Amino acid sequence: MSGRGEEAYQERVLGQLERARGARRWVAVVGGGLALLGPAVVWLRVARGVPWGWWAVPCGLALLGCAGAVVLARRGRTRRALALIVGGVGLVLVGDLLATATLP
Repeated sequence: MSGRGEEAYQERVLGQLERARGARRWVAVVGGGLALLGPAVVWLRVARGVPWGWWAVPCGLALLGCAGAVVLARRGRTRRALALIVGGVGLVLVGDLLATATLP
């Protein structure tokens, strides 16, 4: 006894699964891109003559956090992955502010 209501339900569920898969993929790509932000800030600051210091530690932690976000996103934990991405970007900002504060 397969009716039209059951087919509509299956289509709706398949649509939700496809949107969730797209969200996981999007979060993983964004996390991977932002994982490169920390090393890029370190490289730019060192290239401009800022001496190494404690300011590079938050940028390295941001790399680890965003890489962890990629792993979580691939496993389907998109909310936690987004939280790690936001935290990683915040750490890069802290590292950049500390690097700016060490300038003469």
